[in-house]
Amino acid sequence: MKNDGETTVVSFVSIKGGTGKTNAVINLAKCLAAAGKRVLLIDSDLNNSLSLHFLDEATLENTKSLNIADALSNEDNNLCDYTVETITPGIDLIASTPYLADLRTLSEKRLKRLVPTLYGKYDILIIDCPPTYDNIVLNAVNASDYTITPVLKDLFSFNAAVFLSNVLPRDVDDFKNWFIMINGYDRRYEDSKSARQNDYLDLYREKEFPMTPKETWFPWTVMIRLIVDYHKNLTCAKGNYGSVYNPDLYNAVSALAGCFFDEELVIPEVF
Repeated sequence: MKNDGETTVVSFVSIKGGTGKTNAVINLAKCLAAAGKRVLLIDSDLNNSLSLHFLDEATLENTKSLNIADALSNEDNNLCDYTVETITPGIDLIASTPYLADLRTLSEKRLKRLVPTLYGKYDILIIDCPPTYDNIVLNAVNASDYTITPVLKDLFSFNAAVFLSNVLPRDVDDFKNWFIMINGYDRRYEDSKSARQNDYLDLYREKEFPMTPKETWFPWTVMIRLIVDYHKNLTCAKGNYGSVYNPDLYNAVSALAGCFFDEELVIPEVF
């Protein structure tokens, strides 16, 4: 854990697209902000999904001059100068931009050197990485206290995790705290010896991959699209009109949020 005033950095990384990185970041950020944490997001994916979710049209226009490529362009920059407020209270964001493609020769430690400029203003920085393996991703991992790789229950996700397990320790100085997080876990099959879900879990266990606690695994649910696509809140209590009632997802997101802080978080029943 970080010292008081320092910013904890978490990156979501996978070379495979569609594993739920952005969905996880959205839910985690909203949970932490609702718990009173000062949250900063970095969208380093050229697809811009995180920026499109959290920013209104006028703010998106401003990110043409306030974005992660501009922030990384100079070693003397202050990351706080490139943040914008999102539509969610307590969450700020440094937006993505197509000009990230021009930074392929950037030092892989530039972001790490800039993170201290956030100290005292943000409790946590969460980075949504592109489904690639390049110096932009390595900037995120080098700067991170925790690296999370969401995986689906399929062989392509497993192969992507194997790849990362081989290259990240080689390419990242002081590599630590990398974890696999299951996305789409179905509790109905956890005790079934013949379920394919357990076959995939066995693959990760055989490789002795570090995994986030079972309580943090996001359940299989189509309701996450309501949260991400339609900006619905998530709740663990019935009767919250307009919110998505899904206690399993609520508990998983809350458990994940609690992994990054020493103190117990006070999370409201709707976020």
